[in-house]
This record gives sequence, structure tokens and C-alpha cells, in this order.
Amino acid sequence: MSSIREVAKLAGVSVGSVSRYLNGQQLKAVNMEKIAAAIDALDYKENIIAKGLKNNRSFSVGLLMNSISSQFGAETVSAIEGVMEAKGYSILLSGFKGDVSQVNKKIDYLMQHSVDGLIVFMSEQDWDGMERLADLPIPVLTINSPVQLAGVDRVQVADRKSVREVISYFAEQGHQRIGLLAAPQNDYVARERLIGAKEALETHPEAQLVTTFGDYSRLSGYRGAEELLAQDITALLVTNYNMAMGVLEFLQQSKDPRSQQLLLAHYDYTREMADLLPNRIIIKPATAVIGQLCGERLLARMADPTSAIDEGVWVENELFGLGGNLLPDGKQR
Repeated sequence: MSSIREVAKLAGVSVGSVSRYLNGQQLKAVNMEKIAAAIDALDYKENIIAKGLKNNRSFSVGLLMNSISSQFGAETVSAIEGVMEAKGYSILLSGFKGDVSQVNKKIDYLMQHSVDGLIVFMSEQDWDGMERLADLPIPVLTINSPVQLAGVDRVQVADRKSVREVISYFAEQGHQRIGLLAAPQNDYVARERLIGAKEALETHPEAQLVTTFGDYSRLSGYRGAEELLAQDITALLVTNYNMAMGVLEFLQQSKDPRSQQLLLAHYDYTREMADLLPNRIIIKPATAVIGQLCGERLLARMADPTSAIDEGVWVENELFGLGGNLLPDGKQR
């Protein structure tokens, strides 16, 4: 097994430079390239256990999630893991499946395993003990949290803005009865998306929002599309990916001619259908960007706990449709 001294010798730098590189510190670009090349050439592997004991660190990060099974969560976790693994950290994943009474237990579990930092994914406003995150002795970052806590970094997804832009676009194209298939309002993200739709109508009073609610299931999407189409909508926005799949199944089977003319917008994780179909708009979450930003920010905070807090860093979704990237004014990129 190669040693750090061998890496330094091959790279033509000091052992201290290699050590600083491995700890995530910035060096001259040329030296960083030499060290990276030497590490690859020698297949150097750090002894993480020994390094952790020396620095009183576990080189692990806790990730507490509401839903581990969602595609949004899985893609974001994958991006976070990629950033962390590149710096020698592992992820300890724990989920509470919508049961906020389990959150404190889950935090205790992660802290007992001496994680060096914590990411809390999709916190809920009705978790009474949320303030505890501000008191933890490690850096903490939240994703889509409804509140800003003192000393806690916060990354938000601009869902309200995305929905507002799509509904505004519908209205500007002359649609006066606009359908909205929303998710249950006990969820912060679902509330943000519904607020965005209502905000759009404040500047487009000529349009009417026809709203029904699903339960995140494909079946509720199928039934919701059937209900809304019967109310003479000409455009529809679906605020959840699973429900959107049910809507698509209904439209495929429907013999109602209005279903073929419907302008549809929905959340999805690829843009292909927006490129292929003339009546489709896709809201694509930037999961890779979110995960990378969270991973890099937490690493920076762990390296320097006194660094400034990111209060409400917003990540924009991507909008695709009608032949290109959709702008708020309806023009194409």
C-alpha cells in the first residue's frame, strides 16, 4: 500500500501539501493537479480510521430524510454521496417516513454514531422539536425547510416560482380555465406549489384556477385528471411526479377529444417528453445541483465551523417545453 510520502515524492511537493490537499484545503492549481495524478498513479488510499482517531472525527455524515424512496430524494442523495465520497466521507442514512415523532430518535441515533455533520432533508413545519437542530454541536444543513434556524445552513428549491411561471404562461396563452392537481397541504413543498399557482392569478384575473387534490399516488392522478377534464379545463399543471404518471395514463385511455387538446405541465426527472410532444411542459428538479451544493456547503462548514451561514440559498427548477427552455414571458431560450 502506498504512503503519503510516496505520493508527495511522485508529485514533487511536500508531505504537508499532500496532507492539506487530502483535508480539502485549496492549494495552487498546478500542485493540486500533480497530487491528484500521483494519487491515481499510486492508487493511494487514506487510512480513514487512523485519520479520524487522530482528528477526533468519524469521516461520516448523517442524512435524515422524510422519504428515502422518492426519486427526488434518491437522486439528491446520490449527488450528495458523490461529493462526500470524493473527500473520503461516508453517509449514514436514516428516514422517518412522515412520522415526525421519530425525528428526535433518529437524530439521537446519528449523533451516537459520531457523525461530523448532518443534512436534514424535507423538514416539516409541524415538528415541534425542530429548534433542536440549532443546538447540535456539529454543522447542520436543511433542504426545503420551512424556517431558518440560527446557525443552520438552508438550501431551498424554488418551487413556488416555477409553478407561478407555468400558470402565468397558461394564462398568457389564453387559457381561462386552468386545472391544478395539487398534493396534500400538510407538506411544506406542496403548500409552496399551491401558493405559486395562486400568485400567478393575482396578475391574471381573467383566468380561473380549478383545483383538486391527490394523495401522491398514480391512482389519485388518474382520478384527478378525470375530474378536472370534466370541468372544461384547457390546461393542467400536476404538482407531483407520481400523480403525473396517473394523469398520463388517463389521457392515454380517454376517448374524450378534449384530452388530446389539453396543454399539460407536470414535474418529471427527464425532459424527453417535452421535446417530443407539442403540448407538454416539464418542470425538472435540479437534483444534481441541489445535492452537489449541499455536499460542498456541508464540507466547507465542517472544515471551518465559523464560516458564514447560507440563509435561504435558492435552487431553480428547469422548465422545458414547446420546443425549448421555457422563460417566464413565454419565449424560448
